[in-house]
Amino acid sequence: MSELLVVREISKTFDTGGCPAVDQVSFDCRKGEVLAIVGGSGSGKTTLLRIIAGLEIPDSGEIMLDGERINGQTNFLPPEKRDCTLVFQDFALFPNLTVWRNVTFGKGASEDPEGLEKLMAMAEISDLRDRYPHEISGGQQQRVALVRALATKPLLLLLDEPLSQLDPELRENVRRELLALLSESGVTTLFVSHDTEDALAMADKVVVLRDGKTEQMGTPTEAYRKPANSYVAKLFGKTNLLPADLVATGRHRFEDPEGGGELVSVRPGEWRVVDPAHDSDTPVLTGRVKSIHDRGGHREILLVGERFEVVARLPLGVESEVGDELSITC
Repeated sequence: MSELLVVREISKTFDTGGCPAVDQVSFDCRKGEVLAIVGGSGSGKTTLLRIIAGLEIPDSGEIMLDGERINGQTNFLPPEKRDCTLVFQDFALFPNLTVWRNVTFGKGASEDPEGLEKLMAMAEISDLRDRYPHEISGGQQQRVALVRALATKPLLLLLDEPLSQLDPELRENVRRELLALLSESGVTTLFVSHDTEDALAMADKVVVLRDGKTEQMGTPTEAYRKPANSYVAKLFGKTNLLPADLVATGRHRFEDPEGGGELVSVRPGEWRVVDPAHDSDTPVLTGRVKSIHDRGGHREILLVGERFEVVARLPLGVESEVGDELSITC
């Protein structure tokens, strides 16, 4: 695969003398890839998406789409001339148009009715063609917005927080449906999200932003299992940040930028109970169980020792009570 989108040292500041919203961000996206830009509020992810779409003009840097530079003083391409389509966070469906008229609204969408019918079938919205947006669910609205975007056959699909409008119960199902639709269409996709679960479930590559800067870039699994720093570790879910000398050698380590020394990120599910007498060669943490919470298929315990306090997710078969001494390793 070759790079479809190349972003080089893009910067953007909105207030004179203020901190950059986007600060020298660079990354590549190959044809057919799904790339996620994740970060907390104010990290610059939506500004970066708008810059790529042509809705904001960067102060510096270069963007190449399919080998053509699309920003610059002399060759700036306006949004309508870029071969990319942006799906907004609120889906932006026309409330006075039926589903069919919504999906045929985009440029060139009505020129291939057979292809459009196939897209609608893939998204399972064919039977909704005569309904209006207020008559269908949030998940169905999202699929209509996606089909409308894909019907224009863009080189690059841009999604702004594609699942944020959905409640948690619906979110997981729609996430699977969205991934299936993107996989079948084969379109190169870039989406932004504050929810790293979206990145873990759907993305081939992830760019982690904080205060406009890139904190880490790689696969979602790398960001989860080998975070570059404590910010990335915490962003990708519940974790234990421990001094490196307490944890088994060979695990991924990083220098804490906030002065905490060398740390290791260990997820709650990576612990197992051991008997120190039989695991003398393995670094073991021994402490007292401070609390226990049943989580359906597992028990979540808080273990406290002299130099540590960790959360461990253990099988239901591990019998332990508050106050018991317990030894764990990872």
